[in-house]
Amino acid sequence: MKLSRRHVLRSAAGLAVTLPFLPSLARAATPPPRRFIGLYSPNGVNTKYWFPTKGGSGLDTDFTLNRTHAALQPWKSNVLWFGGLDMKVALQGQGEQHQRGLGGLMTGRKILAGQFVGNDGTTAGWASGASIDQLLVPVLGMGSRLASLQLGVKASERDVSGVLSYAGASQPLLPQNDPVLVFDRLFTTSGGPVDEMERLRRRRASVLDGVREQLGTLRSRLSTADRGVLDAHLTQVRDLETRLTATSTTVGTCNAPLRPTQMEVDSPARMGDVSKVQLELLSLALSCDLTRCATVMYSDAKNHTTLPFLNVYQDVHNVSHMGDDDPAREALYTRDAWQVDQLVTLMQKLSSSPEGDGTVLDHTTIFWGSDVSRGNTHAHDDMPFLVAGGGTGWKGGRYLRFNGRPHNDLLLSMFTALGGSATSFGDAEFCTGALSGL
Repeated sequence: MKLSRRHVLRSAAGLAVTLPFLPSLARAATPPPRRFIGLYSPNGVNTKYWFPTKGGSGLDTDFTLNRTHAALQPWKSNVLWFGGLDMKVALQGQGEQHQRGLGGLMTGRKILAGQFVGNDGTTAGWASGASIDQLLVPVLGMGSRLASLQLGVKASERDVSGVLSYAGASQPLLPQNDPVLVFDRLFTTSGGPVDEMERLRRRRASVLDGVREQLGTLRSRLSTADRGVLDAHLTQVRDLETRLTATSTTVGTCNAPLRPTQMEVDSPARMGDVSKVQLELLSLALSCDLTRCATVMYSDAKNHTTLPFLNVYQDVHNVSHMGDDDPAREALYTRDAWQVDQLVTLMQKLSSSPEGDGTVLDHTTIFWGSDVSRGNTHAHDDMPFLVAGGGTGWKGGRYLRFNGRPHNDLLLSMFTALGGSATSFGDAEFCTGALSGL
């Protein structure tokens, strides 16, 4: 059996199991791949609890995390916090502030004219260029099976208010909210017999059953350490299958013929459950090198939803409009802190996958942003951005403030740090060059 660095076991039924990096199988040292993840949460943040408090020394390492980011304290050295970056591309043009902000967040470009109705009744079209994740596909993605992955957690809108990733001008890549469909895409060989996949699911079989003999042969060639890595990886695959099938037995049946039952992905009450499985799938896809570029959208820019699993029963978009001193605005902090918990969960999963001389997290860049900075003013100045992971090679554990630099400069800095070649990013009028001191 000829084995490659990222070996894929395929059963006769067309099911695929991609294995983690196993040094025992590597004939020559190869640098681990680098990866990019874009995270989005809507309507800005409760800025009162978001930005860190700088110390008196003037050093960018001298700061105290604010209330929202308390869960990141153990991960402080893996994160860069940014302040003073303005999303200048969203200050003018077509559409309303949320549309312009989301359309420009990862493209750095204005949105086009169109017929998508925004929150205030104005209309707009799609973004006018490719997003950073897609521009990184030819830089990072050579060798992975899927060019990119777009995931959603109740990202319901199918217009400019619900899209983070763009292949080009007016080429939106819609997020997939259903973990079961994401699972099928990741672990069913393209063109394979889907009916057999359904039969396996119906009798609660595992994709691992189809490659049992191959796994036995493979295990005999591994070191003791690599056997432990392989066992942990296969346990994760089987656990994820169990979660998908077990969860689906408690909810309604999918209307499509021969499809398994699935989670209620449109239910606000299930957002926490959906996020958990989506992040498991994402971390597994990255660890298996199935893809190297991905995005995750939490809701959309309209964001007219409650969060009952967090005891937030008001429309979150409306909450974001409340005054800074309104007690009801605390609900926005609750949402923000939950989003931090999701980031921590993702970082934990990626850091638990050994790779090369570190972990998958060490070779991954996670960029988190929103469409506005403060929902009650629809502002685009002092945007709440952070970058986690070690893929850029930037030193973490710092809080960097810039005096009104355009956020396109951060996009350019990430793009070039990850191997891209460019002197500008997005609309040139909103880019002044890469940020210094990173």
